[in-house]
Amino acid sequence: MLIAAACGEDPQITSATGASAADSETSGDTSGGDPTGGTESTATSADTSVPTSTSPATTEGTEGTTPGTSTDTGPMATSLATDTTTETDTTVATTGETSETGVTSETGETSETGETGETGVDPCGPDSEGPLLNCFTGCPPELFAVPPYVEEFDDPAQYEAHWNGTWAAPTVAGGSLNFGPHPMTDDWWDNYSPTWSKETYGDALLCARIRLTPPMIAVPDEEMFEITSRVPADAAFESGAMSLGLLTADARLVFRTRIDEAEWQEHAEATFPLDRGTENTLDVLIYAQGDKYVAELRNAAYPGEITVLPASAQFSPTGLVTLLGWRNSMALHVDRLVLGGPAADVLPRLVAELP
Repeated sequence: MLIAAACGEDPQITSATGASAADSETSGDTSGGDPTGGTESTATSADTSVPTSTSPATTEGTEGTTPGTSTDTGPMATSLATDTTTETDTTVATTGETSETGVTSETGETSETGETGETGVDPCGPDSEGPLLNCFTGCPPELFAVPPYVEEFDDPAQYEAHWNGTWAAPTVAGGSLNFGPHPMTDDWWDNYSPTWSKETYGDALLCARIRLTPPMIAVPDEEMFEITSRVPADAAFESGAMSLGLLTADARLVFRTRIDEAEWQEHAEATFPLDRGTENTLDVLIYAQGDKYVAELRNAAYPGEITVLPASAQFSPTGLVTLLGWRNSMALHVDRLVLGGPAADVLPRLVAELP
């Protein structure tokens, strides 16, 4: 069972393999205590060795809240926006400005002739290219080879047969897996909601439909959600492998690894569109192949803007999937989760997005 280190303890996470993201950085709370970050975080250069979280599971878990700092030399994150030109029934692709986290480009939607942008390729046709979330929303079965694992969270007994939760464990109700609302007290265990799969997975595609409502006032290190792939069963932390964090305080999507009580090693980051004070519906894809990973994120309110985030680091080839909510003042809902091998026509597009 995954158990994280108790507040104030200092477990050592050994590394069995070297990282491929050598220029990653870490940051963490130097107080060694309160997981909400009682002192200003500091950024330091990370060791190029990425942990595989092999420490014995002998301590209690806290998820620290100080995110790491980004690395400019890591994989490039791409935000793809679509826009349609109507005068000629075709669309024109233009290149947007380059941000610190990657390249923003605009690509056209499919025209009446079935052509798109400068490539002349229908993004959902047989020769399609570009992000899968242009074409597949809500985690449809077409994304996967048969049979994938599908969780609709409409049967508590099925959830309990496949998942374990602890502390302020998420609950199944209303057709969703619900994280929070948390009381936002100073006691971390009231605001920390992890769950992990009872099955292990290797190279796999994960798709999740998520609903969340960020508060109007963003508070750093709160309102977080993480999905972690291939976590060893004896990991010291639920996010002690390649974790995709949705950090809503600064609308940031980040691949990172928890390596200490309140310390992470970041591998890649990007921003994504997010509305405050209202519910956002997100589709998230995560694909792992060997030491390479890629994530896609689409906000239903911004269907033309899809964030693609590649990253690479060396971890265990198989492991558990974990889901974690931290200090969610309003409940975060996972409505659908699908895990399995990608369909034959989907795989080439995922591979093209890998670093």
